[in-house]
Amino acid sequence: MFVLALAVPALMVVVVGYVIGYAVADSIAGLVGTASTDVSEVVGWTTGLLLLAVVVRVMLKLWRRRRNHQK
Repeated sequence: MFVLALAVPALMVVVVGYVIGYAVADSIAGLVGTASTDVSEVVGWTTGLLLLAVVVRVMLKLWRRRRNHQK
């Protein structure tokens, strides 16, 4: 059950980042005139994983700050 408590929010963050990255890359590709879904896929996954890394880093920083203030 503990794994699901961490995995579900992490997957949601990755999916949100993927959707945003894919939409932006697809829009830019449409404006340029090169509608390639392969590039949009790569940009989407990269954005999702980068967003997950940022969220984890921020959460760890907040957790450490909170732990230090409790002492």
